[in-house]
Amino acid sequence: MRRIMKSACVLVLAAAAVSPAFASEGPTLHKSASYSSGQYNVDGGVMEIIAYNKATGWAYSVNGQSGLLTALDLNVLTGNGSGIVLTGDDYDIKSMVSEVEPGFAYGDMTSVAVSPDGSHLAIALQDEAYDKTGRVAIFSCAPDGSISLESLIECGVQPDMVTFVDNVTVLTADEGEPRMGYGDGIVDPAGSVSIINLDEASSSVVGFEAFDVPEARQALVDDGVIIMKDRLPSADFEPEYIAVSGGKAYVTLQEANAIAVLDIASKSFDGIHSAGYEDYSKTPVDIDKKDEAYAPRTYDGLMGIRMPDGISAFTSDGKTYLVTANEGDAREWGDEDDGSFYLSEDERDFGDGDTSPTGRITAASSGLDGKVVFFKAADFDGLDPDKDFLFGGRTFTIYEVGSDGLSEVYSSQDDFERLTAERHPAFYNASNDNALIDDRSGKKGPEPESVTTGMIDGRTYAFIALERTGGVMMYDVTDPAQAVCVDHLNPRDFLSIIEGSEEYDDGELDKWVTGGDVAPEGLCFIAAGDSPTGRPALLVANEVSGTVAFCEIY
Repeated sequence: MRRIMKSACVLVLAAAAVSPAFASEGPTLHKSASYSSGQYNVDGGVMEIIAYNKATGWAYSVNGQSGLLTALDLNVLTGNGSGIVLTGDDYDIKSMVSEVEPGFAYGDMTSVAVSPDGSHLAIALQDEAYDKTGRVAIFSCAPDGSISLESLIECGVQPDMVTFVDNVTVLTADEGEPRMGYGDGIVDPAGSVSIINLDEASSSVVGFEAFDVPEARQALVDDGVIIMKDRLPSADFEPEYIAVSGGKAYVTLQEANAIAVLDIASKSFDGIHSAGYEDYSKTPVDIDKKDEAYAPRTYDGLMGIRMPDGISAFTSDGKTYLVTANEGDAREWGDEDDGSFYLSEDERDFGDGDTSPTGRITAASSGLDGKVVFFKAADFDGLDPDKDFLFGGRTFTIYEVGSDGLSEVYSSQDDFERLTAERHPAFYNASNDNALIDDRSGKKGPEPESVTTGMIDGRTYAFIALERTGGVMMYDVTDPAQAVCVDHLNPRDFLSIIEGSEEYDDGELDKWVTGGDVAPEGLCFIAAGDSPTGRPALLVANEVSGTVAFCEIY
């Protein structure tokens, strides 16, 4: 049960000394326009993924609550002011799809992308049945922003993300989640990446069956890739997000804490590499939600499983680099009543005398007095049984792509918690369904969700969305090994409550939606030459507040 104690929270954290770490020079983010769908949801899923058509000046965002695609005309922006309110046109994609393929059981629209030349738009559609193949809907784009459905192309199961490689090639990350749980006779759909050719209206679904061979599976485990015990990689892997560079697709396998490398031309995987871990015996982390303060410390034998969600690619000095947003994700599927339920979380209450799963962290040794959610390491291969593990890294990571795999060149370590505590001390580690200090410290902290990169005046910047605390972190990554934070913009109004969003538990306020932009989900960078204002910009879709922000960078 949660209680609002805002004034007390301010006093507690205002006394904590936090050293500044933002770069003294460089461009910064400024919100200059916004759109509101008029919808909100404390559990998210409203305005999710967003894409921009540089040829027409229109943006398109998936509304997971209404099931509509919202088109936003950014040509009205002139760069001469701020506070501009955008209006949107909604497209009923389900109705349009049903006319073309009435036999397809339309379930959910998950992602949208625009071709490099602006001629086409692609939307990922999941089947109503969790174990059936999805579709990619291909639309032509008119100069006035309107779209017309051209074709539906079959892809893998549960396409969760769609992206263009070039003007005729589309990829989808097909998640294949076991939404009915685990057990005899219950299907765990295969995860895959679909390669779609628009000229031929055809697709090739590339799965992970090659790694089911015992020797191949063991090699992955030895490399630190996490696989559920007694399960095959082809079913266990759940592709989440894709970045494309140099003929390769880099695919996050979030639950497996891995990045798969797909050779697009040969339609085969070159390899799968562990995303690594945060070592909290060296990097301080705040996992105490009871003290209502930013109070990081180190813990012997405690690791953060990065479990990246979003991924982006950029090149520098002829080398390819990957940037990941290390969110973390638990598996929670099935029904307790029929025995199919499974949850990979292991919640320990130190106030009740619990210890960490290994017993290394105790209330006496750590001073912890609240609940901490650990990973059920014993259920999976690929983890050190002598260590304790948390979900996510509370970080972003930069990897260099080499001929023999990926090498880590940068981790943001404790930046996100430290810098958000500096900027918003009274709401440090608040969740996206409340405004309570320290609420997420025992779980995944600020929860980095998505990432994108872009060039500004010859320098490369990474933008990382923080799903829980809110806002976007902006880093100069021109020198990948020496990345530096230049700004954090969080246009969230922590002090207000959207009327009608309140949810109560035993008569006390439990969850609510604050004002402003809450829970950034999708990011889209717009280069200065493609921007309607002539300045580089970032579009941010927010899934709890149901809003989109247009942020200029200068």
